[in-house]
Amino acid sequence: MTNSDLKSMSVGALIDTYSGILDELRNRGLIRTRNAPVGDLAEYAASIAYEGRLEKNSAKSYDLLAGDGRRVQVKVRNVVPSTSPSQTFSAIRSDGYDVCLFVLVTDNRVTLAKEWLTEDVKIHGRFQAHTNSVTVRVGKVLVIGTDVTPMLQSAWTDMRGIVATADVKGVL
Repeated sequence: MTNSDLKSMSVGALIDTYSGILDELRNRGLIRTRNAPVGDLAEYAASIAYEGRLEKNSAKSYDLLAGDGRRVQVKVRNVVPSTSPSQTFSAIRSDGYDVCLFVLVTDNRVTLAKEWLTEDVKIHGRFQAHTNSVTVRVGKVLVIGTDVTPMLQSAWTDMRGIVATADVKGVL
């Protein structure tokens, strides 16, 4: 299906197609919710990159247990080149993780991935009293943290190549 095919579809048909795509991605084990899939897809790619296992959606504090035993919280932001550096990742509400992985996705590709330790989040994040959480700005992630972009790009590419349920590596 091309963009021109999408342009000729009614809003109802677009919504039905989107819903069908979410169902198929979920059936293949690539996403875990019916929310915008970039978050689930980033978590899945991280599970490949870290040779880990995704935790249940209800797990508090972290999204996956890495092969080396680290607890990894994954935060992703779908961005365009004009995205303001003041934009924030979703709130971090607890610190029961060993590393927080911040991922930027542009045009359905990982363009940046940085690891922050819990201490980095406390130092460079912004506490939000009204939600009792910490938020991290895109601009901070651009300049701080350990760059793991190539590792995430490789995992994202592997994930994009999955064409059938049998290809899923059983990380879910």
